Amino acid sequence: MRRAIVLVLALGMLLVCAGLLACGGQGRDETAPPPADEEASPPDEGASTASAAGLTWDDIPIYAAAKQIQKGGWAIPPAEGDWSKVEWRYYQMADVDTVAMVSMFYRMEMPKNGWQEMMWMEVQDATWAYYSKNDEQHGALVWVGSDEGRTVFALMRATR
Repeated sequence: MRRAIVLVLALGMLLVCAGLLACGGQGRDETAPPPADEEASPPDEGASTASAAGLTWDDIPIYAAAKQIQKGGWAIPPAEGDWSKVEWRYYQMADVDTVAMVSMFYRMEMPKNGWQEMMWMEVQDATWAYYSKNDEQHGALVWVGSDEGRTVFALMRATR
């Protein structure tokens, strides 16, 4: 239950960040269309880095020894300035890897893969980071935290 609450909070934070960055309404009353395709499923151990929504994960490094325990995504009809395809993946770590270790890995490795850090926020036992690339056409959110004594992290990938 605690893991679900943490994941919901992380995804909520992600949506707030995406909404703030993607505001394109120019003051008009506009409502985004509802999700047309939404999924959540356990990971396929033999899956490639490509996703069903057409997003690639080749430029987002995965922390060594991380075990993917959940994934999901959605696609909506494109609207100007909005993310049209979003996917996320949730990982669990061995007991020895701390939130700080996983956070620093992403802070060092994401720029090596062409991502520009747009936001970095740390609180006790949690870190959020937002990255963009290709003139903000692609976005990525990294959330690292702790659940029942184990380090967990979520990665989100979005495109316009």
